[in-house]
Amino acid sequence: MEIIRGLENAQSGHPCAVTIGTFDGVHLGHRQIIKKLLKTARDKKLCSTLITFDPHPRSVVGRGTAKNIALLSTLDEKLRLLGETQLERVLIIPFDKAFSQTDYRDFVRDVLIDKLNVRALVIGYDHTFGRNREGNFANLEKLRATYGYSLDEVEPYEQGGQIVNSTFIRQFLLDGDVALAARLLGRNYSIDGRVVHGSDRGKTLNFPTANLQPSQVQKLVPGNGVYAVDVKYKGTLYKGMLNIGFKPTFEQRSRPTVEVHIINFDQTIYGDQLSVYFKKRLRDEKKFDSREALIAQLEIDKQESLKI
Repeated sequence: MEIIRGLENAQSGHPCAVTIGTFDGVHLGHRQIIKKLLKTARDKKLCSTLITFDPHPRSVVGRGTAKNIALLSTLDEKLRLLGETQLERVLIIPFDKAFSQTDYRDFVRDVLIDKLNVRALVIGYDHTFGRNREGNFANLEKLRATYGYSLDEVEPYEQGGQIVNSTFIRQFLLDGDVALAARLLGRNYSIDGRVVHGSDRGKTLNFPTANLQPSQVQKLVPGNGVYAVDVKYKGTLYKGMLNIGFKPTFEQRSRPTVEVHIINFDQTIYGDQLSVYFKKRLRDEKKFDSREALIAQLEIDKQESLKI
């Protein structure tokens, strides 16, 4: 898969089929759009091209809390996931306030037609682009006669009766329902991060933990609680249990921490990178009456995590 960064590096070349979107999470709904794009490209002998934006448009033009969007995938993660498909090209367009004011008609003419030689467009059912979000399916349909491209709209995709989209997945993760989020993503949600020094209290409980600092501050961290996870360290996958919260039994933190206990693991890994994959939420974080009560619950959590 060819990765093109910036419009100045985009060449018209071979006629192409294009889809446009943020594709945050590259979830099962996104994959239906990509599947349709690939089929269209094969049928019409076109180059399959996906256009995405960085940073996420809502972080630039959103208002209030919408501006602080929590990402399901960093740009690197998104590109890795897209690389697992048969896409031929991904074009990453830097997104800023000036670009957000681009009229959709100018984008179609200057980018899709003049730069990319687009012959086919595949659009998700809820996707819009351009100033005032006017680049919708209906308006793209009006431009077909002028530019001669084909146009397909991909209908909402459902999994178990639930429409799959990034907004719903974010909410499920914030609610701690990582199992449902995984069904909509098509994989377990994950966070990458570096191991930093913490209080080391876990060692005194015989449950040493790695204090994880997520690699991307905008990456969504699931809601507080205790989770069964898989942990990847230097290419090896281990079972683990992870706590997100304020550690109320011994200390009340002002900001939540992410701490993972890697089961049957005794290496010193400060400064190293880990990836954690969320499998199931086990319970709420809670304050225990004693050290012994906490240890007893941690043992229960461990045994439950080993089963998942």
